[in-house]
Amino acid sequence: MEGKTELQRNAFVTARRKELELFQRALDIQWLNSRMESGRMGRCLALIQQEAQTEKEFQERTDHAAIVNARAAKEAALGVEIEKVRHEEICNLARRHYLRQRDPSLRVLEKKLQAGYVCRDLQQQILHNQYKKLQEKAEANQANDYLLKALYNDFEAKEKEDREKMEQTTQYCKELQQQLVNRQLQKQCQYEETLIEKKMLEEVMRTLADEDQRELKQKKDLTEKTRKEMVTFQKAREAWREKQKKMVILEEKEIEEQLKMLGDRSVAVIAERERKQKIKEELNDKVAAKIMADEAARLERINLIKLLQEQELLEKNVQDDILAKEKQERVRKDTMDALTAQMENKKKVAADMKEKEVKFRKENEAKMAADMAEEREKELKKREKAKLYSQELLKQIAANRVKKEKEEKLEAQRADYVWECDRKWRAEVSGERRRMVAEHAPALLGYLQAGVLQRADLPALGAGAATRPDLRHLDVDALAHAPEPKRRPKCNAQCRVLREY
Repeated sequence: MEGKTELQRNAFVTARRKELELFQRALDIQWLNSRMESGRMGRCLALIQQEAQTEKEFQERTDHAAIVNARAAKEAALGVEIEKVRHEEICNLARRHYLRQRDPSLRVLEKKLQAGYVCRDLQQQILHNQYKKLQEKAEANQANDYLLKALYNDFEAKEKEDREKMEQTTQYCKELQQQLVNRQLQKQCQYEETLIEKKMLEEVMRTLADEDQRELKQKKDLTEKTRKEMVTFQKAREAWREKQKKMVILEEKEIEEQLKMLGDRSVAVIAERERKQKIKEELNDKVAAKIMADEAARLERINLIKLLQEQELLEKNVQDDILAKEKQERVRKDTMDALTAQMENKKKVAADMKEKEVKFRKENEAKMAADMAEEREKELKKREKAKLYSQELLKQIAANRVKKEKEEKLEAQRADYVWECDRKWRAEVSGERRRMVAEHAPALLGYLQAGVLQRADLPALGAGAATRPDLRHLDVDALAHAPEPKRRPKCNAQCRVLREY
C-alpha cells in the first residue's frame, strides 16, 4: 500500500521501520538466549553493550527524523490552511464579481461609481491645472516685481517706461483703428460683391425668363401653324371626297349608256337564241315521249313480276301455316311433358326443402343455444373485467391523488426553495451593495450623480467613512435629512418598468 502524500509515505515508512525493529529485537533476544546458554557471557555482554550503543544512536537519528517529519507536517498543514484561506478569498471575490455581473442594480451602481471616480479624477486634474497656473502666475509676478525693482530704481527710468508705455498704447490704438477701418472696408467690399452677384443673378434670371417666353411663343406659333395645316388638310380632304363622288356619278352614267348600246346590239342575238331554244325544246319533247314509252314497258314488266311473287308468297304462306300447326302441336306436347316433369320435380324439391328446413331449424336452435351460452359467458367475463377495471381505476385514482399530493408538495418545496434562493440572492446583493458603498462611496462624495446613494446606504456609508481617518468628521445624519433629487420622466411607463426590473 503506497501513500498518496509525502506525510502518508513517511508514516508508512516509520511504521514499517518499527515493525522491523521489533522483529530484529526479538531475533536478538533469541540469539542472546542461545549464546548465554552456550556459556559465552563476556562476549555476549560486549555485544549487548555495542548493540545498546548502536540502538541509542539509531534512536537519536529516529528522533531527529521524527522532528523533521513533524515540522514538515506542520508546514504542510499550514500551507493547506493558507491555501484554504486563499481559495475562500478567491471564491468570495468570484462570487462578488458574479453578483456584480448578474444583478442589474449592482451593475448600475458599479457604472455610477466608475463615473464618480472619473469625475473625481477630472476635478482633481482641473484643480491641479488651476493650481499650477496660479503658481506659474505668482512666479511670473514675482519675477516681474524683481525686474521692476531692478529697472525702476530712478525716476528717469520710470518716465522713460511711462513714455514707452504711452507710445505703445497710442500705437495699439492706431492699430485698432486701422483694423476697424480695414474691417469696414472689407465689409464694404463684401457688400459690393454681394450686390454684383445679386445683379448678375437677376440678369441671369431675366435671361432665362426671356428664353422661356420665347420658347412659349415659338410653341404657340407652331401649334397655330399645325392647327391651320390640319384645317387646310380637312378642307382638301372634303374637296377630294366631293370630286370622287362626282367622278363615280359620271362613271355610272357612262356604264348605263354602254349597257343601253349593248341592249340594242343584242336583239338579233336574242332572236337566234330563241330559234335555238325552240329546236332544243322539240328535241326534248321527242326524247320525253321515248322515255315515257320505255317507262310504261318497264312498269308492265314490274307488275307482272309482282303478280308472280305474290302467288309464290301465298303458296309459301300455306306451307308455313301447315308447318306452324305441326310445330305448335309438337310444342304443346313437349310443354305438357315438361310441365308434368316440372310439377314432379317441384314436389320432390318441396319435400327436400321441408327436410332441409327442419334440419336447418334444429341446427339454428342448437347454434342459438350455444351462442346464448357463449354470450352469457362473455357477459360474465365482461362484468368481471369491468369490475377489475373499476378496481384498477380506483387504485389508479388513489395513486394519482397521492402522486398529485406529492407533486404539489414538491412544487411547494420548489417554490419555497426558489423564494429562499431569491431571499439569499437579495441578501447577498444587499451585502455586496453595502460593501461597495462602504469601500468606494465615502471617497466619492460630491462626485456621484444625484440618486445613486439611497437612504438605506447611509449606515454603510458611515461605516466606510469611520474606517478612513480623513473622513471621520463626515456628518452622515445631515445627508439623511437632505432633499431628494428631482426625477423627470424621459420615457413611457413600460420603459420605467424595464428600468426598475
